[in-house]
Amino acid sequence: MKAAPRFPLCRSGLVVALLAVMLPSVAEAQRTDGPPEPPAPDGPTMVASPPRGATAVARAHRIHTPPVIDGVLDEPFWADLEPVTDFVQRDPVDGGLPSERTEVRIAYDENFLYFGFMLHDSDPSGIRANILHRGGMIGLDDHIVIGLDTFRDRRNGYIFEMNALGTQDDAIFTDESIEREDWNWDGVYWSEARITEAGWTLEVAIPFTTIRFPREEVLEMGLLFFRSIRRKNETVYWPQIPATYRGRYAQASQYGTLVGLEGITPGRNLQVKPSLVTGAQKLGAVAPANRVGEVGLDLKYSVTSSLTLDLTLNTDFAQVEADNVQVNLDRFSLFFPEKRDFFLERAGLFAFGDAGETQVFFSRRIGLENPILGGGRLTGQVGRLSVGLLNLQTGREGEVGGANNAVARVRADLGARTSVGGLATNLAGDRTHNRSAGGDLQVRFLGSSSLDLWAAQVWADGAEGTPLPGGTGAGSASLRLRNATWGGALGYTSVGEAFDPALGFVRRRDQRRWSGEASFTPRFEGSTWARQLTTTLAEVDVRGQDGVFQTGRRSLDGQFTFESGDGVGATLARREEVLALPFQIRPGVRVPVGSYRFSTLTVNARTNGSRPLSGNAAVSRGDFYHGTRTEMRFTGGITVSPRLSFQPMVARNAVSLPVDGGDFTTHVASLNVKSALNRWLFGDVLVQYDDLSRSLQTNVRVNWIHTPGSNLFLVFDTGVQTGELPEPRESRWERRTGVVKLTYMWAL
Repeated sequence: MKAAPRFPLCRSGLVVALLAVMLPSVAEAQRTDGPPEPPAPDGPTMVASPPRGATAVARAHRIHTPPVIDGVLDEPFWADLEPVTDFVQRDPVDGGLPSERTEVRIAYDENFLYFGFMLHDSDPSGIRANILHRGGMIGLDDHIVIGLDTFRDRRNGYIFEMNALGTQDDAIFTDESIEREDWNWDGVYWSEARITEAGWTLEVAIPFTTIRFPREEVLEMGLLFFRSIRRKNETVYWPQIPATYRGRYAQASQYGTLVGLEGITPGRNLQVKPSLVTGAQKLGAVAPANRVGEVGLDLKYSVTSSLTLDLTLNTDFAQVEADNVQVNLDRFSLFFPEKRDFFLERAGLFAFGDAGETQVFFSRRIGLENPILGGGRLTGQVGRLSVGLLNLQTGREGEVGGANNAVARVRADLGARTSVGGLATNLAGDRTHNRSAGGDLQVRFLGSSSLDLWAAQVWADGAEGTPLPGGTGAGSASLRLRNATWGGALGYTSVGEAFDPALGFVRRRDQRRWSGEASFTPRFEGSTWARQLTTTLAEVDVRGQDGVFQTGRRSLDGQFTFESGDGVGATLARREEVLALPFQIRPGVRVPVGSYRFSTLTVNARTNGSRPLSGNAAVSRGDFYHGTRTEMRFTGGITVSPRLSFQPMVARNAVSLPVDGGDFTTHVASLNVKSALNRWLFGDVLVQYDDLSRSLQTNVRVNWIHTPGSNLFLVFDTGVQTGELPEPRESRWERRTGVVKLTYMWAL
């Protein structure tokens, strides 16, 4: 019997709210393209004529004697160069005058692009500089970002980020969007910083072999500079990127122009990186120790100035950080993000679908159970086309046979901010074959507003070669209207009962989901204590492909941020679930078929993460499958010095259900200890425990960057069972692994 709709979208008032925000969104987006409005008499001081991407120009000057990269701008040529100084504030006042002066000078020779920064600070003792780990959370420190759109396509580019200690992080972004995984690219470049009585200085040298650019005699690139002054929670940009554009420093369409580059060539850029792995692994108490000894090889070659070929042989991921322990109290799969560098580089190009929900390609499906014997990847641009080809062969591991994994991705730029593309995947195993293909369209307009469409189809055969039953298609359409203050979104997603891309991730099948959202985010630019309020009204209605109601959720969320960077918030949610089948919430405890309604209140508080002591706490309580659930979670940060920090985490769920064994409590705890001798030698220890598995897990990783792009890794990984054993004399060790991995990169 079909259930009546519990969350009728059109009757809830949400669609009316969405329409209400569209007009101010459009008006504001158009306003920000013109000159800024004059400030109120007592308001903040605004930049009269802020540099915008269309008019902002910076010049690089050719030099003949390279500087010593030591963080001291004492070479005579630095003083002769005209600096870029007209930075514009984005936080706390969008379009305001910076509180501190920033100077950037640019030079180049035939091999390197150089940047010299003078970052004035009226209180140098307040400069935050604590992160020594390469790729660490540099955003918690005072830091600088250089953005380079090397092909001047106003869509894609490189990010180079450095803090006041010279510590580096970097990313490759795609289509004006930068995600967490994009930061796992490790480019080779040099940077050194010094804290002085006037602020801090930074010297940067980026080899032209690290970045890709067209082969032209006179070259122009898109350019962005970003500075964060953490104790003030102040950010400044050159050129100005108004808050209407939420892509921040990935907003390549708003970059300025770097001119003056002449007579430079991309070079052939051949990198050869052999690796040696040795160690031992012991699983369980009975299995013998398995000794590890492998030689691998990674090769990177620039086929053209815009196409890069990566080849890999005997690929090993021993140095990859461990997954965070999660406890699942839902009937759908948990999502664990990709953490392997090979797959994270240029991951944005292969993105297709809804991240964490319905991804047609999810690289974590490759090589987790089976070893990767070898393969290759070709990525880059051909004219207005972005292309990505991936092919990897996995070997047999126990009962699991090897397979060939292939992915092809293409995207064409249409107009200024529109792209259309397609993706195809193919998994060819011993007795199964799984193929998928789809197309997508993205239109960006009016600042951060967008229209996104995608659709895909799967062709899959079971073990006997027969097609799997049920709908094998999926698709989504979403419209977002956003600016600095207002936001609205409307979306529809359909996923078939048998939509199962073998190289993808699908959290929930058999669904037709409508979703809507309206948000209001005012900024208090004249206040000395309040920074921003974010309020969001959201609604979701999920039905099966047969039209029967499954899930509904309506929520009101409010988050308040103080000028100090601290914040508080609350979320009130109303949810309904209709279970057609029972599910096991924990061993021996099943939630029966039925209709369930939930009301939940969550409150949270957080402190500025750049402080020596910081924390984030949240408590929620409400209904849970005719019972109750109380959840508490705390994450903290303790920075003793740049060489030692601690990040504890504790989570507790207290559940009471009206079924046998329905009263239970789960705990998850972890401690991450990060230490560093310097920017080249650092390590971390991650200890995790949950009382569901009763497993105490420890992962120790030490990384020595002995030369740029080359590493020595020491990894120790253990699991110990702390619960009751089936046999009293059985060993409590679940696994013990010790691995040494040495890599060395030759740039030819």
